[in-house]
Amino acid sequence: MAYIGSPAAPTIATVSDDTITTAKLADDAVTSAKITDGAVTPTDLSTGHPNWDSSGNVGIGTSSPATALDMLGDLTIRRAAVSTQLTRIQSGGGVSTIIAENGASATVQALTFETGNNSSTSERMRIDSSGNLLVGTTSTLVYGSSGSGSADGWVLGPDGGGNVGMSSNITWNKYSTGAVFGFRYDGTQVGNISISTTNTSYNTSSDYRLKENVVEVSDGIDRVKLLKPSRFNFIADPNKTVDGFLAHEVADVVPEAITGTKDAMRTEDVYDEDGNVTGTQEVPDYQGIDQSKLVPLLTAALQEAITKIETLEARVATLESA
Repeated sequence: MAYIGSPAAPTIATVSDDTITTAKLADDAVTSAKITDGAVTPTDLSTGHPNWDSSGNVGIGTSSPATALDMLGDLTIRRAAVSTQLTRIQSGGGVSTIIAENGASATVQALTFETGNNSSTSERMRIDSSGNLLVGTTSTLVYGSSGSGSADGWVLGPDGGGNVGMSSNITWNKYSTGAVFGFRYDGTQVGNISISTTNTSYNTSSDYRLKENVVEVSDGIDRVKLLKPSRFNFIADPNKTVDGFLAHEVADVVPEAITGTKDAMRTEDVYDEDGNVTGTQEVPDYQGIDQSKLVPLLTAALQEAITKIETLEARVATLESA
């Protein structure tokens, strides 16, 4: 026997030798059907009823399923027949959406992602009820709170001012000293951010085994004299004056400290309110500076200056003792 129709009022199709000879649904959507080799030969399906094609694909709301399960419309998954804890998958307006919903409570439901085997699963990631993204942890305890624990993890979410974004508040939590974030180029690590019980270190690759043609900097003072430190404010922050450099002026002296090209532009997509690309526009591709790259030159210049000072002090001491 095979039950066809809604769970509340199913009708029965008689199956013999893999062939349905007669079938009748309560709403008369299917008046008669015969299945041979997996294909429905005469069909009278109204929208919303399953349809099997000759390849074994199942269509819900469509008579031409393109995949093993092809559904026209939204999908709702309930924990039980009367449960208000729902997971819904829907699309529209150029956006696909997965929704975790508690329909009977003001409590916002979390959405979790797990992996595992045939005996157990473990949570790997979740979006909690506050919109935080948690990876490798199930708690936002890492946000400014201390406590016992053993699992490393990180949280992306709102900061104290309610701001959200990659630039506002990402918290990595680790219960041992070491790297919390690594940077690789073509599979080779080129730096990391590491922590200990009291501090954070920003590390770039510097092992001698990675380098060749090593020579001392011999023109430190001459090159430092070419730098043009200045005071200015950023256009976006007119009330704050800072010390710094103009990137293109540093590029001629310490080019490795600068990214980008002076006056460069780039093309970016323009989107409408539904997230659809409507065109392109040219925008500035701003230069950047890593001021830590100036430290070796400044150190060399200082050493050269110290040598000059010590030489002059020795001459003065000789003259005074004569």
